[in-house]
Amino acid sequence: MSGIEKREDPLIQEAIRILNEEYEDSKDFNRCFDINEPFRIGNLEFPKSKVLFWLDREAFYEEQQNLLNRSLQEKHMSCTGLIKDQGLGIPFAELIASVKRGRVVPYIGAGMSNPMGMPLWGDALKELLSQLPGADVHSITAHIEACDYLKAAQLMINCDEVLVTNFIRTKYRIQKIKPAGPMMLLPRIAKGCIITTNFDDAIEKIFERENVIFDAYMHGTQEHSFFPRLVRGDRCLLKLHGDADSPGTHILTERQYANGYGDPFDFHKPLPKALRQVFVSQSILFLGCSLEKDRALELLEKAKEGGDYAIPNHFAILPEPQGVKAKQQKASRLLKLNIQPLWYPPDQHEFVERYLPTLTVKSVFS
Repeated sequence: MSGIEKREDPLIQEAIRILNEEYEDSKDFNRCFDINEPFRIGNLEFPKSKVLFWLDREAFYEEQQNLLNRSLQEKHMSCTGLIKDQGLGIPFAELIASVKRGRVVPYIGAGMSNPMGMPLWGDALKELLSQLPGADVHSITAHIEACDYLKAAQLMINCDEVLVTNFIRTKYRIQKIKPAGPMMLLPRIAKGCIITTNFDDAIEKIFERENVIFDAYMHGTQEHSFFPRLVRGDRCLLKLHGDADSPGTHILTERQYANGYGDPFDFHKPLPKALRQVFVSQSILFLGCSLEKDRALELLEKAKEGGDYAIPNHFAILPEPQGVKAKQQKASRLLKLNIQPLWYPPDQHEFVERYLPTLTVKSVFS
């Protein structure tokens, strides 16, 4: 077959068409790579990116990744600089390595879905309280201000269980996803299990955008093939407080919490059993959580007290507490539970969105 006949062969033409489309899909990289002088052969000039693509596609994509890495490192210089300044380069490198191995389980709090339009739990309870004219406003408000949300929710559900249940069902259902905030980056770091205290379905909708489905769910105390999938490392979603659309799964009051976890903790029950399994087998990355009054931390402490397990290193991206003493006390409490805090400046929650991309690229810490 002659050269002309080869070029006119339908299979070859289709292959060339597909490769040309593949090259054009990288137009942003091509534009950056071609900023210097073109490649010349005699009087002919070719974009350097096109020459590299057709001669060595492996090298082409390697250069593309290198450019992405450099771009991200420059973009998130404030984040990496912060880590260096705090002397946290080694634990941050450990976190990057855990992400690379697919051994990180994100633990998602309300702060992650807040940029997508979901309220923080304290704000939601205040809104709910305004709709309960018969409630003890002074007492409930005091519990909310003290971050004692279980007690506040218990008092409100004692007042009107129907209204409280309806509020959760309507307030935490996302009809149309608002693509904003660090939650959108979750698919980059989460390859197995995800734990969340949120009622909403933001996580499910984000992964649907990536054409990824979860193999197993656990909503409150209701589990669907969860434990065998969790042990295998499949994609699992554990919604600790239940799903907004299923009132029977809700765990938001003291009574529901005692039923779900035991009082004291009962590791034969599904929820504490699932949490302990994750705590002792993989690295947790707490995101959007204050880790102040957190029952999960109490459970982790109980699991560690037994001394039956070697607890891996966990991590938390958190706003730095105001004051040296407050920071020291919180760091000490978390480190005692093998949780390494990675601080960012107070009230600058955009740093969470800067942290996450640095976990998936070659960085100065890896």
